[in-house]
Amino acid sequence: MKKKLLFAFFVLVMISGIFAQQKIVLKIASSAPARTPWDIELKKLAQEWNKITKGLVSVRFMDMTVLGGEKAGVVKMKPSRPGQRPQIDGAILSPVGLNELAPNAKIFTLSLPFLIQNQEELDLVLSEYGYAFENEIQKNGCKLITWSNVGWLSFYTKDSYSTLNELKKIKMLCSNDTKDFTDVLKISGFNVLPVDPAKFTQELKASAGARSFASVSILAYTLRLYKDVSYMLDARICPIMAGFVMSDESWALIPDQYKPAMLEAMNKTTKNLNAALEDMEREYVKEMKQGGIKIISLNPQQKKEWTKEFQEDMKRVQKTLPNIINAEIYEKITKQLEAYRK
Repeated sequence: MKKKLLFAFFVLVMISGIFAQQKIVLKIASSAPARTPWDIELKKLAQEWNKITKGLVSVRFMDMTVLGGEKAGVVKMKPSRPGQRPQIDGAILSPVGLNELAPNAKIFTLSLPFLIQNQEELDLVLSEYGYAFENEIQKNGCKLITWSNVGWLSFYTKDSYSTLNELKKIKMLCSNDTKDFTDVLKISGFNVLPVDPAKFTQELKASAGARSFASVSILAYTLRLYKDVSYMLDARICPIMAGFVMSDESWALIPDQYKPAMLEAMNKTTKNLNAALEDMEREYVKEMKQGGIKIISLNPQQKKEWTKEFQEDMKRVQKTLPNIINAEIYEKITKQLEAYRK
């Protein structure tokens, strides 16, 4: 009898230990500014995942800048040994970070100037060719949880200009997170000043520093970057994609029974963000204009000229850095969108 009780006790202890170990805290790095729609929706998603998994999974978001930027975040997301859990479990990465994670994905293909012009076109392209980028991310040991459009890239400057050539001459700040992106800008003729992400605002405020930067409106407004410039280009240069990725090791910790519902919750969050994007950007631009920003607009002829010049720039990029752009998919996307616009 005593042996049976002792055996039952040990079984109970072992079971309790197993259940205690099942609690999973996912550390996810993000650059989303506090109290923005992205920040709010991600926190709602964390609550939903916790509910779906009956308290098993919780999410702790970490500031990507504090980690040292996206390049550092990607390094921390890779396990030091196969099968070992990495320092952080996942991250929400921009094209710059995704390129660091999976160079062969050639993610900058989706960011070519004036290639994709609205959310409907972006959805169409991702539904047709998203798998090609996702497969390369998977080959680098990560699960792509979702894509989302953070906003449309535009230029913010202290000086006015009337041509693309004049814009290129204005010293432009960019993050030194990745050499590839800096090289693309340089080959395209931009006067680039790479800086540490943590010193971006400091450099922009310096009287002898850079006089322009490229950004989406959500960051230009919420980080108050627009306060240090005078002009904004009213043109959608390209969508800035965010990829929510998790390391395979961390994703494997979650029981398979919960994953479909977790991914469905993520899809709902993505749809909510994409649907609200137009209104968000309109509101941010309105607030920046009220704050003193002047708008530089392109007429149809100017946009045509800029598009042609950017296309020539991309040809030079492709020739100099052949591994940056997927020429085959670019041609397919171009033909697909030409047919779609008719």
